[in-house]
Amino acid sequence: MSRSDWKTMILGMVQAVVKLVLLGAIAIVSWVKLTPYFRLDRNIDGDQMRNFPKGTIDVLALGSSHIQYAFNPGVLYARTGYYGYVFGSVCQPFSESYYLLEEVLKTQHPEVVVVDVFTLLPQSQVCYADGTYYIAMDMMSGETRYAASNGIPADVDEETVLGYTYDLYMNHDNWKSMDLSQFEEIVKNGSPDDGIAWGLGYVDQEPEVIQYTPLEVYEPETVVELSEREKYWIDRFQQLCEEEQIHLIFVKTPYQEDQADADKLAGIWKYLKEKKIEYIDFLDLAEELEWFLDMDGDTWHNNTWGAEIVTNYLSDYIESRKYVRSHQKNEDVERVYIEASHRTAKYLLDYKNENIYRLMDEASLYPCMILFRYQGEATSSIGEYEAEALNKLGLSHDFLEDKEEDYYAIVVDGVNIKDDSEPFETIINGKTITFTKEDILIDGASTGQLGEMQIIFLDEDWEWINPIAIDYASGWFWKKS
Repeated sequence: MSRSDWKTMILGMVQAVVKLVLLGAIAIVSWVKLTPYFRLDRNIDGDQMRNFPKGTIDVLALGSSHIQYAFNPGVLYARTGYYGYVFGSVCQPFSESYYLLEEVLKTQHPEVVVVDVFTLLPQSQVCYADGTYYIAMDMMSGETRYAASNGIPADVDEETVLGYTYDLYMNHDNWKSMDLSQFEEIVKNGSPDDGIAWGLGYVDQEPEVIQYTPLEVYEPETVVELSEREKYWIDRFQQLCEEEQIHLIFVKTPYQEDQADADKLAGIWKYLKEKKIEYIDFLDLAEELEWFLDMDGDTWHNNTWGAEIVTNYLSDYIESRKYVRSHQKNEDVERVYIEASHRTAKYLLDYKNENIYRLMDEASLYPCMILFRYQGEATSSIGEYEAEALNKLGLSHDFLEDKEEDYYAIVVDGVNIKDDSEPFETIINGKTITFTKEDILIDGASTGQLGEMQIIFLDEDWEWINPIAIDYASGWFWKKS
């Protein structure tokens, strides 16, 4: 074969290889680009996190629904002014929590990361399915999503792993279910969501059973050692957070554990101690924090009252250690957290809550309106603690020195709008408020809760109301439960 023939043959081979590479590249790009259009149920949580203003999240929470129901960024904001976010998902596998942190770090740099360890415990196996990996991976983007397949256990078949990693492979038959006449809907399904998560990842659950049931906490009978796989993912969390100068805190939120979970949890805390990683065991703290089943949550999830207890503790823990040092106020983000505070006020202050101590504490922090009537009485049982709590609400009366003087007031978001020692009438947001010696009327109607003292907690837009009546002689003066 002549030299020119050799050159021609080699050139032809090179051209063929280049064509194959180009075709492969086109196929891969098409695969990646077309993938979203074939998803029928697309998880937009990742899009909404990525749309959040860059570099504004101070505290990030990761994990399963246990953390989604227990960490309320609205409470964190009310207590500290910090911006929190929950990037959770149903039964979120522990390894995928790690990759979700990598995903967040593309656009945010939280100074604190809180990770719930539920999916390392035996009870979590009842909710585990391969699909929980897909739900978490669908919140990721780009290389992180592909890398996250490394977190799928080795016993999951390769076809499933391939489908979760490149979900066009899993969903390629979905074109059969598409209505091509609804082309706009198909395009919308394949396009990233352009909104943000106004709920900040928190999931609220209203209290249903108002009774105090002590949480049963088990002493470990044996310490169950972690597997090498579990240690590996904890170590990766620690390494990444150290590299990014992030304070890492593992937690177990309140829930009804069993003996197997208690033994495994003891093994988790033992390993974290060895690695000098911080952790908070809310099961151990439940009695001290007065967290009760029914009142504050069910066997797995916190309700809104329980979430306040958990988030209050975390807020104090983070603030007392000065873990957030670079908080930057952002006017656009402030609107989101103020809205979260309004929603939280409704959860905490509405008619179901009759605990006057909690109500006064919460009303001093969250946006609400207070209508207050006090019949002066020298023998009223208001002590120093109660007087201070009332003054923190924005009430200017001296309840210790002037016990015999009547007092009427309206407070909005902690600001005393009007007060007097004599009854008065005024209009607030379109409604007429009338104080009399014996009652507070709203548009001429009584709330039906009469007492020597009345404290009415309500929303400025009249969406909810919680009237509390107190008689000084009653044994239920400061505690109604």
